Amino acid sequence: MVEPLVKKAYEIEKKAAASYTDGLGLIRGQGLRYTKVEEGVGRIAVDTVIHKHLMQAILEAQKELEKLAGEGAVSELKEVELTPEQRALVKRFAEMHLEIEKDMIKTYQKMAEKMTHPLFKGIAEALVENEREHHRILAELIAKYKE
Repeated sequence: MVEPLVKKAYEIEKKAAASYTDGLGLIRGQGLRYTKVEEGVGRIAVDTVIHKHLMQAILEAQKELEKLAGEGAVSELKEVELTPEQRALVKRFAEMHLEIEKDMIKTYQKMAEKMTHPLFKGIAEALVENEREHHRILAELIAKYKE
């Protein structure tokens, strides 16, 4: 389980973010504003704040996933014969969500194009790929259960 590691990372990043923020204030107070020193420490401070919030988001997502996933990943999926009503339900569900996935792909692509921070850009690009995978799975369900 990665949760203890994520909690540890969050706590470390939280302390580091506070320390970098304080340090940045001290650096600026010593007349080092608009210098390479301020730029370097400022970049690390910004990244550390981002890391802290990402770890916090991961912790919150893990809590939600525990409720959703129940027992966790299933090692073997069963193939079952569906009734016509079940087939129609699966197809309709997949079609509805296919449009959502298309919209999310476009949205994350635009975000990736506009993001200036490399961490945010990388996350947006990874989300595009993840949404494309969702789109592929839904399209396969539609094809499999079409009338």
